[in-house]
Amino acid sequence: MSTSYDDKLGIWLPQLRLVFPLMVLTGLGLRIGTVVSSYLRLHKKEVEDRISAMPNDILCSILSRLDTKDAVRTSILCSRWSNLYHFLPNYSFSCPCSMESANSAFVQCSCTAEYKNEYLSAIDRFFQIHRRAGSEKIKSFRLSFCVKRDFTCHIERWVHHLVGLGVEELTLKLCYQSEPINISLQKLVCEAAAPGLTFLHLASSNLEPLNPQQPLKYLKSIKLDFIDSVDVESILSSCPKLESLWLEYCFLPSKVFVGGGKHLELKSLTIINCYGKELEEIYLCAENLRTLKLGLESDLALKFSHPSHVPKLQHVSLNVAYSGDLLHIISWVAKDCSQVESFCLDLWLGTSHVAYGLPRKVPTFSRLRQLDILLEFNDLFYVTQIADLIIHCPLLQILHLVRREITPHRPHGARSLSPRSHPHLHLKEVELGGFYGFEDEISLVLYILKSALALERMVLRRNSSCTTKFNKNKGYTEISWLRESRLSKFDKSKSQVLHQQLRGHATSPTVQLVII
Repeated sequence: MSTSYDDKLGIWLPQLRLVFPLMVLTGLGLRIGTVVSSYLRLHKKEVEDRISAMPNDILCSILSRLDTKDAVRTSILCSRWSNLYHFLPNYSFSCPCSMESANSAFVQCSCTAEYKNEYLSAIDRFFQIHRRAGSEKIKSFRLSFCVKRDFTCHIERWVHHLVGLGVEELTLKLCYQSEPINISLQKLVCEAAAPGLTFLHLASSNLEPLNPQQPLKYLKSIKLDFIDSVDVESILSSCPKLESLWLEYCFLPSKVFVGGGKHLELKSLTIINCYGKELEEIYLCAENLRTLKLGLESDLALKFSHPSHVPKLQHVSLNVAYSGDLLHIISWVAKDCSQVESFCLDLWLGTSHVAYGLPRKVPTFSRLRQLDILLEFNDLFYVTQIADLIIHCPLLQILHLVRREITPHRPHGARSLSPRSHPHLHLKEVELGGFYGFEDEISLVLYILKSALALERMVLRRNSSCTTKFNKNKGYTEISWLRESRLSKFDKSKSQVLHQQLRGHATSPTVQLVII
């Protein structure tokens, strides 16, 4: 039985209705659209719109993945979409200038005063429409905008409206043209009106000191970027439920005290690239602290009021310029944090660095399961010292060692290592980056192959370009390797030579050796 032209077109119309918007973007759907529209006008046939027929929750979830400006534009599609953007859980507004200031609080603004006023008016209208529509609460709101001091009243008005809607996550990145504006958290976010606000990210402004008599009882996470004069003690005393504090490119005094004993609920502390007076000492007295990440440009005298005052510390990450002996700084951390489970050390070693090995008495990392060491150095460093270190990590399961340098050079000789006296029963995964097959490197690899009785995988990479990120869910640091160039890989002949050199030395029968 033959099918008529009308029947065929009727079958394909729903599919064309879905595909057509994508084809229009490239200009390919113009003629098809004309034909379909003409057919609909002639036959007055209603075609099912499958996307618009979806529930509001699904459509709002789709729109929330778009920039707010693009999400609002969908309101002109049809009456079904006209008000959907009012019910989105997440909103994000940013002006073009703010996108150019990712690593700076100061930006040379290219927007005209007229554009800024229109931008402010547009956001004001958005809130007015949102209020009249009786929309549901907003989960997160992000504003990235280059501002002047006379814009403060607008920001205060928006924030008061947001906290009234029960916003949970609030980000204000206010890059400035001349002088930063003053922000008062307690004025913006009064405790009575913001029971839902749990995360606050504030960038590029002056933060007024907090008053402990007006506590922000519900804040659990604070991130501050490019903030002048941060008073850590007032933040901790004014935010009793605070669990995470992140400070980056902030002005700090030479001494920072993080304390509160068992009453302090702080679980994660991050201090990265803070400037001003040279940060010399950090005093920790936080019984609930579990994660500590420090990224500093100079030596640091990290002090604990007493080792027992960080009894729950599990994850430590240090990124510092250090002119002394690598193993001294490791043993220093082990002395006060012997209970840590993962330790990531990213060092820039000075030209005067000389490695002498471990001191006679070294505390043991009794619970350490993952050790990540990333080295950027100008002078010789013997990788075989890592063997001295992992001897003091009896439960170690994962070892990552990355040597990063511009011009690799060959160390002069390497001492022999004895694997039999210190077998490693739990070591399962080893990865070496910046591996060139030098004598000291081969010595370390052979030592691990012979002493790691349960080793499952060893990876040797010539590439040393990588980034690190702590995974809260998994509880350890993840290393992401950047794209490798042809020069950062071993050629086939060199790889075969290394395989032959290492073959047959592994004690573990299930080990997999990968050379990249």
